[in-house]
Amino acid sequence: MKLISAIVCSAAVGTSFLLPGTASAAQVRCASENGADVTLIEGRAGCRASSDASGQAHAAGLDGVGYASAAAGARALGIGAAGGVGVSEGSTGIPIALGYGSDAVARTTITAADPARPLAVTVALDGSRAQVRTEAGEVICLGTAALAWDAATGRGCLATPFGRWLTSDAPSAQPASE
Repeated sequence: MKLISAIVCSAAVGTSFLLPGTASAAQVRCASENGADVTLIEGRAGCRASSDASGQAHAAGLDGVGYASAAAGARALGIGAAGGVGVSEGSTGIPIALGYGSDAVARTTITAADPARPLAVTVALDGSRAQVRTEAGEVICLGTAALAWDAATGRGCLATPFGRWLTSDAPSAQPASE
């Protein structure tokens, strides 16, 4: 009897590995306009979007955490996926942040009031860090897969497994590569 039970149990376990299963990932989306502040958490995903009366913020968490904050007419987008965190904050301009993969953090901040609507983008993958700030300060890429770029100044950085590259509007301020 024990032999038959073992065979049936083994067959059931083997069948469970062979049959297709449904994958489920927690997904949440937050949007904010006209001064709203929206927070959603579901399983391993979370998002928060906040804005003032003139900003628009959109955030998404896909098994990650997305955060977006928009003021003074900014249009912010923050996405966190697969364990990553995307943080996008702006007072004017278009800040975009995408954190994808375990322990990845992308942070974009635009603080200068610039009528040209500056754009800044950060992307961080699998344990890397990317950060842009404005007012001609901070462009940081750490890890093996990070990108940070400030379109208003042209400053940016790229981190890869082969090294880190920086661009600067003032060549004497930072080295071209490390």
